[in-house]
Parts: sequence; C-alpha cells; structure tokens
Amino acid sequence: MTGRLPLLLAVCWLVPGLDSFASAAGSAAAQPAATDSQPAEAAVLPAATRIQVQPQTVELSGPLELVQLVVSGENSTDQAFDLTRDSSYQVEPEGVVSVSPAGRVTPLANGEATITVLSGELQAVVPVKVIGFEASPGVSFRNDVVPVLSRAGCGGGACHASQYGKGGFKLSLLGFDPASDYEPIVRDRRQRRVSLLRPEDSLILRKATMQVGHGGGKRFDEDSHSYRVLLRWIEAGVPPLAKTEPIVNGLEVFPTSRVYQPGQLQQLRVVASYSDGSTRDVTAACMYDSLGDGVAQVTAEGLVNTVGRGQAAVMIRYMGQARLTHVLVPFADSVDLTGFEPANFVDENVLLLWKRLGVSPVERCDDATFIRRAFLDALGTLPKPEHVREFLASTDPEKRVKLVDELLGLTGDPKRDRFEKEWSAWWTLKWGDLIRTNRNKLGAGGMWAFTNWMRTQFRENRPMDEFVREIITAQGSIYENGPANYYRIATTPEDLAEATAQVFLGVRMQCARCHHHPFEVYSQQDYYGLAAFFTRVTTKPSVQFGALGGDSVVRLKRSGSVKHPRSRKVVPPTPLLGEPIDESQVRDLRRPLAEWITSPENDLFARNVVNRMWGYLMGTGLVEPIDDMRATNPPSNPELLDALAKFFVESGYDLRQLTRAIMTSEVYQRSSQPTEQHAASTRLYLHYNVKRMGAEALL
Repeated sequence: MTGRLPLLLAVCWLVPGLDSFASAAGSAAAQPAATDSQPAEAAVLPAATRIQVQPQTVELSGPLELVQLVVSGENSTDQAFDLTRDSSYQVEPEGVVSVSPAGRVTPLANGEATITVLSGELQAVVPVKVIGFEASPGVSFRNDVVPVLSRAGCGGGACHASQYGKGGFKLSLLGFDPASDYEPIVRDRRQRRVSLLRPEDSLILRKATMQVGHGGGKRFDEDSHSYRVLLRWIEAGVPPLAKTEPIVNGLEVFPTSRVYQPGQLQQLRVVASYSDGSTRDVTAACMYDSLGDGVAQVTAEGLVNTVGRGQAAVMIRYMGQARLTHVLVPFADSVDLTGFEPANFVDENVLLLWKRLGVSPVERCDDATFIRRAFLDALGTLPKPEHVREFLASTDPEKRVKLVDELLGLTGDPKRDRFEKEWSAWWTLKWGDLIRTNRNKLGAGGMWAFTNWMRTQFRENRPMDEFVREIITAQGSIYENGPANYYRIATTPEDLAEATAQVFLGVRMQCARCHHHPFEVYSQQDYYGLAAFFTRVTTKPSVQFGALGGDSVVRLKRSGSVKHPRSRKVVPPTPLLGEPIDESQVRDLRRPLAEWITSPENDLFARNVVNRMWGYLMGTGLVEPIDDMRATNPPSNPELLDALAKFFVESGYDLRQLTRAIMTSEVYQRSSQPTEQHAASTRLYLHYNVKRMGAEALL
C-alpha cells in the first residue's frame, strides 16, 4: 500500500484540480472538427419574446449567503439562451440586497424587496427576503470553510493535499475529510495559522492574499467572499465540526443541457441539497472544469463560453458531489441524409445526434470492404477468397444481414452456422485479455483451464449475466474449474474489488482506495464496502495432480472482514451506493455481490458490456476510455447507450444478438473515408473508424 501511494497521487494529482485529467477527459467528452479550436466570433442572439429568471424567488439567510440569478430568453421557436449579463437589475427598496452585473445577489440588511430584471422591453420581477443579517453568523467549518479552501486550490494534489503536504501544512484531498483538516488549520504549529486576538492577521488569510510570501501564490483578494467567510469563521472562534451538521448529498445544475451558437455565453447556477432536506445556492463555491475546451470553456465563476462547434460538457464539483452540464454547438442547421435509411434502433439513435449537431454521414462502404470488416470484427480473421467471391457475386439485397447472421451463428441452419469455432476462439481471446488470463499469472495449467472454459461459454452462447456470476462465485481446483483462476489473477480483497468493478462494471475504483474519488460520488467507505465481499475467499495448495504441481483450491473461510483505513472500523459488505448486506445470513458473500452486479436493475453492468462491444466493433466506445464509466465522463450519445443497454437486458444478455444489432446497422456500414470537415471526429460515427489490424489476423 505504501509503495503504491506516491505513484497513485502522482498520476491522479499532478497539478491542482483537473489539469492532469483534462486532456484525456476532454478528448473523451467532446469531438470537435479539426477547425473547431479556432476562436469563434461573438454570437448574435435572436430577439427574445419572453424571459424567465432562475430562481423565481430569493431568500438569503445571514450576511454570507449568495444567490446567482440566471436570466433566460426564449424566442418564437422556444430556443433558450442566456441573457444574465445582457440584463439590468433594479432593487426596490434599495439597501436590502445588491445585484451585480453578472446577476449575483448579495445581502445588505434584513428586509424584503423586489428585483426587477430588465432585458430590452421585457421584464421579470423576483421577490427577495433577507433574514438573520445582523445576527452572529453561524459559519460552518464543513459547509463554509472547507469549500473555500478547496475552491482556492489549497486541497489540490500538488498543494497541501499532496502526500506530505506543503510547508508542513497537510490537508485532505479536495476537503473530502473535513474532520482531519480542522486540526492542522487550528491547532498545528502552536496555532500559528489562525489568530483569535487579531483575526485579520491570521496566517491562513495573509498567505492566501499574498500579504506574506506564499509558494502557492495569491488565492483570493481581501474584498472577496472567500476572505469574508474565513475571517468570520475566525472571528467566531474557529468553531469545529458539529455532529448535527447537515452534509451535502446532491447537486442540481441549471441548465443541465442547452443548444448554443459559437461565441455564446451561459451563466450556470448550482444548488446543493443537504441531508436535513435544506438547499443552498453554491454557485460561487463550486469548482468548474471543461471536458472539451475546444468547444466550451468555463471560468471560475461558472460562466461558459462556447468557442467552437461540437459537443462538450462542463463538470461542476462541490464537497464530494459532481455533476455535468452539456453543451451542444451545431455545425449546421440541416443535414444531408441522402442514401441513409435507418435499419434499426442503433441508426435511429445515432441519427438523432446527427440532426442535433447538424452533421452528415459519409456514404456506405462497398461490399468488398464490408465482408473484410465483418470477418475481422466478428471472428478476428480475414475471409477466405471463396467467401469473398461468393459474397461479391450475390445480388441478394439482404446479403449483408445474412452474412452477419452466418458469422454469428444465428441462421439456425447448421450448414450455414459454420464459424462457431472462430467466433468462440476470437471472443475468448478478447475477454481473456480483459480478465488477464495469462500463463505468467496462472501458470500453463490454470491458463488453459480458464481459457477452455470461456471458449465453451462463447460457443454455447451462454448469457453474459450467467457467465459473470459463475466467475465471481467460482471455487474449487484451478485445474478442474477454470473460473476459479479469477482468484489467482487478483488475490487480495482490495485488488479483487478494483478488478471486478473495472472489468464487469466499467468503474475505476482505484482512487477511492486512498481518498474520495475526485470525479465521482464513491468514497473510501464505498471502496472497502465492495472489498468486503471478498474477505472470505482464500486458497490452499492441492496435490491432486501430483507431478503436474501448481494446483490450488479456491475455498471459503468461515469469517473475514476489512477495516476502513481512517476510522479503523469494520466495513460491512455493501454494493456501490447500496445498503449493507446482512453477512450473518450469508456464508458466501460473493453470491449477493454477483446477483447485484448482474441484476437488470443495475444498469452499470449492461452499459459496461454494450460500451465495450461498441468500442470493439466501432473503434471507439460511446464512453472513452471504455472502462471508465462515470457521471463525469459522459457518453457521446447517451440515448444510444441507454437503448443498447435496454436491448441487451431484454435479449437475455445475449452477446451475439447485441453484436448483430450493431453490425447490421447502417452506421456500422459507413465508409472509412471521412469528410475533410470531420476528419478528426471519432465519436460521432459519421464514418467508420479505422482500426489497427490485430496480430491474430496476421497469423
């Protein structure tokens, strides 16, 4: 563990915030054309026929609470666009609140007032009420101070949240552990960081405003809201965490998605919900990052600027919660669909995205290209000359569909279903690589036992939910029961949790081993709750095969547990974001885990499998990387991913039917020659993505 930690931190947190992640996430979330990175001229907004303001009423509690107004205009076509900075604001009576040109409402005194929003000849009225302004503000360390430090970058991986901290000052990563942050701020180094006698002289304030030297530079100004929050907290006597404090359990972002023009601005509004049912505007306290800055950029205040055409997302993070707002900037107002007739639901869902983006596909590939592509993708081998000649000579308009059925063994005619051996061998190889069935880990005997078992499953077209359940619950001799070798590939509960989540759910849990996942809702509690399912698995040597040697038996222990590394409390086995399992009623804890993973109600499993298959067949996944399925790494086509997952579940987790749906689509049959405008696009599927030929096809 200690040997892994510096490497993990170095990889995940090379620089504060998202910097080390941006290039990968950006390419995964947005696919602009080659010219999209060029600066865009300011958008000419259509004339609004009405305006709407979010929120419709404002209530501020205390002098530190802020609310962000978002003014949206709508025209005769119901297209919405942001007018927040193009509007003016009048407050009656004056002195209760102030409204900045950016629409931020700040309390000035107790009372009630109205804010009149003016945009040309249009107007809207927002009632506002301020309470508790003159009372001593109850500044929360968890909900006020920690967000300020996180947003300022103090809790970044290259700053005070690095493995050993900076300058003797160590904080938790992005404030995920407020309880551990209080001590170093208030009491460490003889309380040198806060001054209760002269709060304004506190070192934490003087360094952040560069009144004294600070290696991290200036983090905020003396007249900023962040400064006022920290100052009020110190003036109040640096109150610690209270056990009854509400905890953030959700974020709501407005707008969640919108269609824009290049050069258009959009102010975001973010509201946090808490465990006590309350809500609060946290727009000014969030961290914002673009997942595609060739299309959309975002400021620290949550102002989005569309700089190119395509689709992107902006990630908003606050106190362990992360949400997205989706940005779509069409390339054109219309599309050319000449010669494109949707063949199935795959085409219909891709077509919806093309129309929204205003992009047109290339022409269909020729028959020679299709048969070569189909053989390589379905069987991992090139077609024989006689197969090619027969296919090219056929005039049957359904010959491509019939070819796919033959390759997948779905004709029902044994004479035509002649590629069972090639199909099972190819997909055994693909899934064997994924699961890591190699002789270095398993030895020759274990590797062949696992490989031969998988080949049988693919030849018999066993449903994938059953396939996965048998692997997860396997026990017995690694030579006699191939799936038991899964427990030699990863051997500790932690490694098994990571491998199982990544392979079968497409979820990367590695970050949560040491700290709260920076881009997901998963905490260390979630990580060790998943690891707890594997605590009763062990192995023992076996001499059953005598001279062959190397055999071992996977078996269950009577008990086993895993402890949270911070609290040292035993963590019960718990599905991700689910409820703990009553382990007293279950001996093999892997069984409820396997049932949960493959349950139709758990969409992670189906979405993971269909995304992998789409990536294998189409060159890039709907989510990239294909094993990084999370809320902050959105699919390029969410509707298609949902439709494929639904189809997969309804088919009985039939891998061949899923493959058929993709390979018989018109999208799959596009030419690989892109248009000049969209040559750089790999995830709009306007053309077939060229893939490197696998080594197996050359043998």
